[in-house]
Amino acid sequence: MSTKKIGVIVGREWSWPPAFIEEVNRRNAGVSAEFIKLGGTHMAEVSSYDVIIDRISHEIPYYRTYLKTAALTGTRVINNPFWWSADDKFLGASLCTKLGVAHPRTVALPSHSYIDGVVEESLRNLRYPIPWKEHVEYVGGFPVILKPVWGGGFKQVYKVNNYEELWRAYNETGTECMMLQEYIAWEKYVRCIVIGQEQIMTIKFDTNAPWPNRYFRDDHYLTEDEGHRVVADAFTINNALGYDMNTVEFALKDGVPYAIDFMNPAPDFDVNSLTPHYFDWVVQTMADFVIGLALKGRSEPAKYAWDYLIGGPITPAALAVAAQPKATPASKGDDLTQINGIGPIYAQRLIKAGISSFAQIAATSPQRLREAIGATRTPINAEAWVDEADQRARQG
Repeated sequence: MSTKKIGVIVGREWSWPPAFIEEVNRRNAGVSAEFIKLGGTHMAEVSSYDVIIDRISHEIPYYRTYLKTAALTGTRVINNPFWWSADDKFLGASLCTKLGVAHPRTVALPSHSYIDGVVEESLRNLRYPIPWKEHVEYVGGFPVILKPVWGGGFKQVYKVNNYEELWRAYNETGTECMMLQEYIAWEKYVRCIVIGQEQIMTIKFDTNAPWPNRYFRDDHYLTEDEGHRVVADAFTINNALGYDMNTVEFALKDGVPYAIDFMNPAPDFDVNSLTPHYFDWVVQTMADFVIGLALKGRSEPAKYAWDYLIGGPITPAALAVAAQPKATPASKGDDLTQINGIGPIYAQRLIKAGISSFAQIAATSPQRLREAIGATRTPINAEAWVDEADQRARQG
């Protein structure tokens, strides 16, 4: 059997990419990983890679163009370049509303300035002046957050306390499309790293701490109820977006997690930010997921149409599941998502198979559990599920 290939496209990162490549190659699993080198791409050119991890195409337009063609010809790209191109933070806010996930009230704003060639007649559909009072009242009054519809890294994010500060900040935004957002006076703040749409790590995160020291290990930071809701909401959001590598941030107030930022398809994986503990988890978990994906081989779209390209090779079935309400245990059942490795989608499949309690999982063979879950992109540790379920059943 020929060796499967993983390619990595990166920017200035120095820690995670080489650590990931080393981990993949060290495992000798029939998969090799390397940095990609490009000098131009022919139309419909077939990439030599089975999987490509994209960490930088949001800043390098040629990379995004190359990745779309690679996906078109069967390479699995993390993250989907078609959806990444279409996504924005205001769409995410609207999506949360439809999904039933708490989100700060948000207003999209016309840009302050425009590129050369845009004249007054080009803007005749815009209302002028902007109804600032109406918008500020809608988001709950000052203070408010002003931030870009696209972008990340806390760039051009302003907290303003009155109209003068708001207008001053807005006047600095140039051609950026901005949005006004309700300020959540949070009591707790967490960032969830989501990998493969089924693995999640919830981490205490302090946006006010000096960069890069914003991650803190505190395994008891959230209450049990807060933790369950954060995990469920993070999965709900991420599975709807279809990202295989993302971070989802929540600001918690009065026990309610508000989704703040979740369009991070090239999340910060630097060891100095994550700390060695979480960095090692990301390296190992990404290696598990991507190796499993590579071993499945290439996957061309079933149809050359936008819905198939945006959905990617594992959908539309996955998107249909993601669009459903998050799984809840059946009557007299247990919250199966408490078991490490079982997210809302897996829980839903188990419940559909008639397995809705810890005791039932503990009494079920690992092979039967795998059959109930069905096809997955990475192997599941059903033996560990049985052991943990047995412990939880005895405790409950």
